[in-house]
Amino acid sequence: MKTNKWSYAIVIAALGWVACDDDDDNILGKPSLNDTDETFVEVAARGNMAEIEFGELAATKATDSLVRAFAQQMVNEHTTAQNELEDLADDYAGVEWPNDLDEGHDEIMEELNNAEGYSFDTLFMKKQVEMHEASASVYQTATTNTTDVRVKAYANKYLPRIEAHLEQADSIETLIITDADMDDGAEDGTDDETDDGTTD
Repeated sequence: MKTNKWSYAIVIAALGWVACDDDDDNILGKPSLNDTDETFVEVAARGNMAEIEFGELAATKATDSLVRAFAQQMVNEHTTAQNELEDLADDYAGVEWPNDLDEGHDEIMEELNNAEGYSFDTLFMKKQVEMHEASASVYQTATTNTTDVRVKAYANKYLPRIEAHLEQADSIETLIITDADMDDGAEDGTDDETDDGTTD
């Protein structure tokens, strides 16, 4: 009978460990976010991670000084945002924190790695505009649809910053394209001068 009792106790203990292992975050009784709030946190974390990694690449690879400066700004500001978001996420069970770029961002990284010079600068800024447009939409939705007080506060805090980044990115993209077009136009419009200073 002792053997049976010990066997039963071991089985119960094992089942208890399995149950705990199904949701390690809940060992300490952490609360959970609803699906909308949890999804926003996970999407925002993936976005911050991509901005940091793309920015680190562009801060050294870009040829235009404006692009390099913007890239470093993205690294600094999205690192701050990511650290704050991680502190928030750690207090809730079930949040899937990203360790690597997702498939879509990984494809963008591959494009950036394959680009050089002016092509890299314009591609990076184009992607920055697209990514911040998407992020602005996500954050805007989160300001109204999320219910957790801390999650909603995070969305409200960083939405204006995302929108400011979008405006900066759009301006820089336009500027470097315009500058390149003007340089091309100047080269195409250059005529050979004659000895008396007139053009042919």
